[in-house]
Amino acid sequence: MVQQLKRKEERKVITMKISPLFTALFLGLFISVSLHGISLAKEQQGDAEVYNPAGIREDGTYVDTLLTKTIKETKRRGPQLAGQFPAVKIEKIKIKADAATEVNELFYKRGWTDGLPVVVPTPDKVRAMLRGTDLDPGFVIAVIDPMGGQATVEKIAVNAVMAGCKAEHMPVLIAAVEAISDSAFDLKGISNTTSPDTPLLVLTGPIIKDIDFNADTNTMGRGRLANSAIGRAIQLIINNVGGAWPGVNDISNIGSPAEYGMVIGENAEANPWSSLNSDIGFPKNANVATLVGVEGIRGVVGIGRTSEGFLQLVAEHMSGLAAQRPRWPVVILIIAKDTAIQLAKDGWTKESMREAILKFGSVPLSKYKERFNIPRWSHEIQNAEVSATSPDEMIPQPFIDQFIVLVAGGFGEKSMILPGWFGASKAVSKEIRLPANWQEVIKSGH
Repeated sequence: MVQQLKRKEERKVITMKISPLFTALFLGLFISVSLHGISLAKEQQGDAEVYNPAGIREDGTYVDTLLTKTIKETKRRGPQLAGQFPAVKIEKIKIKADAATEVNELFYKRGWTDGLPVVVPTPDKVRAMLRGTDLDPGFVIAVIDPMGGQATVEKIAVNAVMAGCKAEHMPVLIAAVEAISDSAFDLKGISNTTSPDTPLLVLTGPIIKDIDFNADTNTMGRGRLANSAIGRAIQLIINNVGGAWPGVNDISNIGSPAEYGMVIGENAEANPWSSLNSDIGFPKNANVATLVGVEGIRGVVGIGRTSEGFLQLVAEHMSGLAAQRPRWPVVILIIAKDTAIQLAKDGWTKESMREAILKFGSVPLSKYKERFNIPRWSHEIQNAEVSATSPDEMIPQPFIDQFIVLVAGGFGEKSMILPGWFGASKAVSKEIRLPANWQEVIKSGH
């Protein structure tokens, strides 16, 4: 009994000795975490330095200034703080609590986002993005429609940061900007139309693997950083540098979800025919950005069909396009991996497929004239009459000036038709120039 009491007393002493120690440790940890929290809060407060993503015209005018004038003249709804910012490259913004939240709210109100949160373009982030090119930051890549903002390398980098891009995406974006500024692309028409047309990037070459760009299953969908960020960056550049503001001068009456970004990659490993590069005059292994304004997508389900049956189905879809207009400057036929394998096995080539599709969709001149007998298409009827030798001669519907066949995506026997913007004259392709430190750039990005 005496021994038990003694042990009990010893435990009391030990407990009393240990408790102050744990108490001191706990208080120290609590104070440390609290001070760290206060420190973080202080870092979030004060001034945040951020780059201005808006385009500047050659005369020094911000595109936002002209857009603000348009808003006032047309009484259209525009961004709440349109044109309200200091005319500086790097702005110091007062932060009350959280920099990311407050800068995003401000950028949204100025019309500089796509409606979703963006990555804040701090000087550090922009400098890191510029590692993806060896061009001078102030070098003007192109003048962007519709408002004529100058797309300098630095402005492209700022908008790339906002879209969530990596430095390795810069060469693609620079080539894309060159393409959309080409008059053959007609960015001004696409930006100002009431139609839903929007730019599509078709990426080809070894760079697809270098930057982990998805050209296989779900190539046009979500899930891969390179696809999502590059597509979004192109749209932000058009919005911010070019000055195409929805509801102000971009008056697409319904719009398109593709305005958040629309990209696709050629599946070179699954392609049994010539590469797109070869088709458009580039070396097979060149890295190329091809830009096309597209109206939308039409699914073509080839399940259970023979090769010829598939091509007849495509022709029927094309006839539907002809119902809208008898001539299209560009049409892209995207053929799924397994369908391409089947077609190639049966001896079909890209050229023979194009010929068969147009043949299957042809109608006699008399029926063609009946279908398109409206003043708007009288010139197309005249063209058909000039080329035809008899009323029974078969006329393609529609005529297609540039018929692109592309192998992309994964298995599933579901292909697509993408009709191009009618104001363009062709798809525009630009070779992607890689910086001297390219291997270092892609290594640090992965």
